[in-house]
Amino acid sequence: MSESVEVVKKFKKLDISEFPDFYIYKKPLDMGLWILWVAKEKLQIRKLTADEIATIIRDVKEISIDSKSVNNAFTRAGNKLHIYHENGKVSFEIMKPGKDYLLSLIKEGAINVFYFEPGKRYTSKRILAKNIIGLLRGELKIVDPYCGERTLDVLSTINNDVKFLTRLENLKERERKKFLRELEDFKSEHSNIEFRNYPYPYIHDRFILSSDHLVLVGHSIKNLGSKESFAIVLDKNTSKDIFVALIEIFNRKWKEAKPI
Repeated sequence: MSESVEVVKKFKKLDISEFPDFYIYKKPLDMGLWILWVAKEKLQIRKLTADEIATIIRDVKEISIDSKSVNNAFTRAGNKLHIYHENGKVSFEIMKPGKDYLLSLIKEGAINVFYFEPGKRYTSKRILAKNIIGLLRGELKIVDPYCGERTLDVLSTINNDVKFLTRLENLKERERKKFLRELEDFKSEHSNIEFRNYPYPYIHDRFILSSDHLVLVGHSIKNLGSKESFAIVLDKNTSKDIFVALIEIFNRKWKEAKPI
């Protein structure tokens, strides 16, 4: 059995829920990069030929494309991928700029919706960290009334400055003590993240504000993936009134809150 057929069979069995939807990508470059990304991260296949990529797109995704279109697109891809010339065969490997490029494309719309499947805590955490928070720019203002160790796991991937507003009184005593112990160790390595405790029972919604987006999260970060939920990413320019109102609310509550 040929290598292409083997790879196609493996692709058909993959759980790709942690990746952006393939069908939002319309250009040969974008579709080809997506195939390389999934092959590299899910199958540990670092490189594929243009013919193998085109075969996967046709046989798995049912989009008509030929290897010539993939090759032509990849010759203009720059540092998004690396090109190998081995034994008379040309193959391609996606690089980090290629992954960043694909992720940036899903942010160009006014609204993006991410689905978190029940029973997939690890996958949900990766989607939130890589595909949502990882693309936000500027200081992040986060409101989440419930915190836990999994919250810190997600935050540990963030390089932005963060103001995180929560309510410790929502946690049971044992859970609260455990979280505060973990938080002390966390803060020693993540000085870019500041936590404050809001003393009044008036925070219920969960959201993230960045310089350019508003993210509405349907479930607390610590329990994400325990049951069905969604995250809605809104562009600042298309949700300006809501954005401004939430900034004002956050800033007021942040002043009333106490450092943790």
